[in-house]
Amino acid sequence: MTISLLVVEPDQSVRDQLRFHLHKNQIALSVLYSAAQLVSRVELECPSAILLRAESPMSEAREALRQLRLAGYDMPIFVQSTSDEIVDKIVAFELGADDYIVDPIDPYELTARIKRAVQRCNRSLCDAPEIREKVLFGSYQIDFATRRLLKDGSEISLRSGQFALLKLFASNPMRILTRSMVNSQLGRAESQKASLDVAVCRLRGVIEADPANPRFIQTLRGRGYMFVPSLE
Repeated sequence: MTISLLVVEPDQSVRDQLRFHLHKNQIALSVLYSAAQLVSRVELECPSAILLRAESPMSEAREALRQLRLAGYDMPIFVQSTSDEIVDKIVAFELGADDYIVDPIDPYELTARIKRAVQRCNRSLCDAPEIREKVLFGSYQIDFATRRLLKDGSEISLRSGQFALLKLFASNPMRILTRSMVNSQLGRAESQKASLDVAVCRLRGVIEADPANPRFIQTLRGRGYMFVPSLE
């Protein structure tokens, strides 16, 4: 699986070094020169992870980090800095950073940290079904053990791919799932983003009273999907 990494780094030579090394490890880079446009860029790309350069006074990077977390984005975010001050580390973590990296860092270690964080994020999407055997939403009930969808006690026929998609959504209620995250969990290639939209549309046709105005599987423009089990 190729990881998409958005790098916020003003130094061209650093960006080139990162691209050279990470590309060999199936990490695709896109770059920004400053954090000022980070939120709008994430809305367009929804990367697997973010590597955010933060140098004194750090206000721009900190504000971008704060806005991303307030907006509900939960991809791993790495703050990279030359500062080893404990206060800078604490502030970064309090604002939602997953890791704080002090320069210099070995590129192999950086690669390992990024891959591990993305794998952990993706794996967490599937934790709930192991804990809960059944999920209720609206007049529906999903039985994970028997792989059945029931509506008012009657079984609704689903293809295996539709059930897998519904299971993923229902296991992560009220959480933004980017297309990259969904494709990764379902074993789909990044190039299949368009076909994912078709799959979601077909699933809505099964469970939504009005697929054009979905209640349960909602599209968040530029961000992905969110499963809303109840409007209450």
